[in-house]
Amino acid sequence: MVNSSRYAYEVFLSFRGEDTRTGFTSFLYTSMIDAGIRVYKDDKELCEGEEFGPELLQAINQSEISIPIFSKGYASSVWCLKELVQMVECQNTRGQKIMPIFYDVAPSEVRHQTGGYREAFLSHEKKNQYDEETMRQWKTALSAVAAIKGWDLHNKTNREEGEITKMVTHKVFNELKKAYLAVSNNLVGVDHHVHKIMEKIGAHTSEMRIVVIHGMGGVGKTTIAKLIYNKLSDKYNNCCFLSNIRETSNLKGICYLQQQLISDILKITRTDIRNIDEGIEIIGKRLSNKKVLLLLDDVEEKDHINALVGERDWFGKGSKLIITSRRKDVIHASKVDWRYELTGLNPNLSLQLFSKHAFRRDSPKDEYIDRSKRMVHIAGGLSLALEVIGSLLSNKNKEMWDATLKKLESIPPDEVQSKLKISYDALNDQQQHIFLYIACQFIGYHKDIVVYFWDASELFSEVALEVLQNMSLIKIGIDNKLWMHDQLRDMGREIVRQESKMKIEKRRHVWNPKDGLELLKRHEEKKEVEALCLKFDDQHRFTYDDFKSLQYLTFLEVNDLKENFRGEKLLLWLKWPLYALPTNIFRRNSDLLPRLRWLSWHNIRPTFNIANFSVENLIILDLSWSEITHDWKGWSHVKVIKNLKILNLAYCQHLKRTPNFSTHSNLKHLILSGCESLIEIDRSICQLKSLIFLDVSYCWNLHRLPETIGNLDSLTKLDISHTTIKEVPNSIGILKNLEVMKMQNDIGRRIRNACLKLGKISPMEISYHQDYIKHTYARIGDRIYGYESLRKWGMGWPGVHALPRLPESLIELELKKLRVDAVPDLSNLANLKASLKFILLTSLWLRLTWLDGSIEFEETIVSRYFALRLTLLDGSIEFEGTIVSPYLELPLTWLDGSIEFKETIVSPYFALPLTLLDGSIEFEENIVSLDL
Repeated sequence: MVNSSRYAYEVFLSFRGEDTRTGFTSFLYTSMIDAGIRVYKDDKELCEGEEFGPELLQAINQSEISIPIFSKGYASSVWCLKELVQMVECQNTRGQKIMPIFYDVAPSEVRHQTGGYREAFLSHEKKNQYDEETMRQWKTALSAVAAIKGWDLHNKTNREEGEITKMVTHKVFNELKKAYLAVSNNLVGVDHHVHKIMEKIGAHTSEMRIVVIHGMGGVGKTTIAKLIYNKLSDKYNNCCFLSNIRETSNLKGICYLQQQLISDILKITRTDIRNIDEGIEIIGKRLSNKKVLLLLDDVEEKDHINALVGERDWFGKGSKLIITSRRKDVIHASKVDWRYELTGLNPNLSLQLFSKHAFRRDSPKDEYIDRSKRMVHIAGGLSLALEVIGSLLSNKNKEMWDATLKKLESIPPDEVQSKLKISYDALNDQQQHIFLYIACQFIGYHKDIVVYFWDASELFSEVALEVLQNMSLIKIGIDNKLWMHDQLRDMGREIVRQESKMKIEKRRHVWNPKDGLELLKRHEEKKEVEALCLKFDDQHRFTYDDFKSLQYLTFLEVNDLKENFRGEKLLLWLKWPLYALPTNIFRRNSDLLPRLRWLSWHNIRPTFNIANFSVENLIILDLSWSEITHDWKGWSHVKVIKNLKILNLAYCQHLKRTPNFSTHSNLKHLILSGCESLIEIDRSICQLKSLIFLDVSYCWNLHRLPETIGNLDSLTKLDISHTTIKEVPNSIGILKNLEVMKMQNDIGRRIRNACLKLGKISPMEISYHQDYIKHTYARIGDRIYGYESLRKWGMGWPGVHALPRLPESLIELELKKLRVDAVPDLSNLANLKASLKFILLTSLWLRLTWLDGSIEFEETIVSRYFALRLTLLDGSIEFEGTIVSPYLELPLTWLDGSIEFKETIVSPYFALPLTLLDGSIEFEENIVSLDL
């Protein structure tokens, strides 16, 4: 049994000495001591008139359980009565458990003070030594404790006191066993998480709460959950911790877990459960009136939840359930009160945690600082990785550190990989396929793009991505880009290496361009290779045969160093000048890569002949940053691609006119951003009925959009930022599905023009921003107020000094980089969503003056995730919430026109000392943070 070290004693025995000291109490004390229970038993008698000693009071306060042994003369002892009052006080204030024994008196006699207990109180009254309030407290305490179910020995005949003391000891032992879970002494950065979860779980409320702590394996979910459990356990008589549910259910079955839950809560030794349904029935019926504290650790399947938690009414009022899982959707949203995602530690805390395991101290030794920082960078904030790697290097010499660093920077250590791989092994084949694609190729890619690629192979990628997210194996950011932790990425790549038995020609994925060049040099069969990344320079030339063996390649990405390389070198080792090539030389090579679905080739020259490849099955074609022109001969070959979904021609700076799009009716995304020479978009764009995104941003020489743009029935997002388009076509008003239009540069005229022509179409978002013009003055007219379909408004322009009156239809508002002369009037925006009723301030210049409050903000507030929730009331500001960012938490209270800062701003990147002077605030330093 793990001793509850928070208490000096586990059990306090209260008894009248002359009644039970040498008999029952002595037997009980000895039995508990033999069981390893720490017991306080006072052997002194309190003489009449002697004060209730502080030592006795302290012993009660420092005990986990109190056991009053009610005997016939118990109430005649003032000392016993004072002990009982203190027990009840401890029960009410900190949840101390009272387990009464009715030795030779009936519970009713104690509760109602009849018989000998009535005579005892008459005796106290005659002595006139205690006031009425003290007597009332004694009676109240007797009544309260006698109402608790305990051991009634009064009616037992032929009782064996030795057996009874064993029974009581066993019960107390089981009660103590449940309470305190052991956690590591090397904890770092947990207080913030514990505080936030404790707030949400409502420790002092009588409501039932279910909280899910989710995150990837090894991040510290169980540790945080144990800390929460330990903080709450004092307040609960019925506690249960089911650990490692995923593995236990696999090895022993769910019925075993159900038995453990029932036994711990009902305090019974064994429950025979024949099947899961029987366990469900017992839990639902027998525990529904129990106030329980339940920790379910490492829940993997919804079947686990259905068998152990089921419905909310399975447990009594005030119950608290804590669930840890790699999946945030392991329990249905309707059953959960709150989800909390646990992420990695920041660099400073990571270094501290790493040092605790590597050096048994909070910081590295001086001669190991640089190496330690490299190790911390590799671990990426993952608590498990920091612990395993730190422990591995403890007491090792520098040579061992350097060797380990070299290994870790390419391959994760086996100890970490084997634990992280648990989540991967739980995926089905399709999900594993997509996980490995992300790990090897697609980190940082836009989710919608890669979905088109996977769906062509019927991988049901949306479902798989949701599973990967729920299991915390990937994240999809607010920019809709795929992200994966470095350790998980390396684990995935190591899986690919191991599957191929370390033979590069056997790998499914070749993500390192150097390995890709090595692969092409080899003449072995390469049918396993599905994805390949290459980077060419002037040192390597390859022939048709080198590519012919890649018959199963579906993804090819080539970065061509255009200053050294001509596209033709890829396929032929040229022995003659280009003008002397046979006319059929490229036709011979047109069957290369017949399964290719994604081709990314950057920096190609106009002489590149795409006809060398079999492109009929392409879904995605990315020729960005290339030198191709509008008369490039390859456009005729591109026409054979009937199912093209993505065409990326971004930053093709020699492209003056787009190609004809008439054969690409399935195109979804057309990206032309950064084509600075582009002056015309072909009229055939009107035939792209499936197009949902058109991006012509930073096409500085593009003056107009085709009038036929109104035929793009599916278009939902249009970006014309940083162009010279002065006026949008009239036909834009019939784009019924348009949701987002981004406009930057010359915004005053264009926004009025756009709003006039868009009219009252579908709800949409308009945003316009300027990142670098600091002093140009601009004015936005009030015409925008009449645009009743506007739902989202985004704006960023240092030259805008005043905002127009915005339409009441707005539900989201984003303002960036504004130098406003006054707080904008937002009082009419009653439809802003509660969760979105704030202004996102990204690099905000805010100049405000509080009259009478004497607060002037003159500095620049710079923060990428700074969120300020406010309500404008009669020209003043009321702060309804808090300023929240990943590194900043600043509670504010608006008091009569002034601001009271309750806490100091603390951040790894900046600190803002504040002085509160008679309701005003003196800013002693600038708020400066470039990395928030």
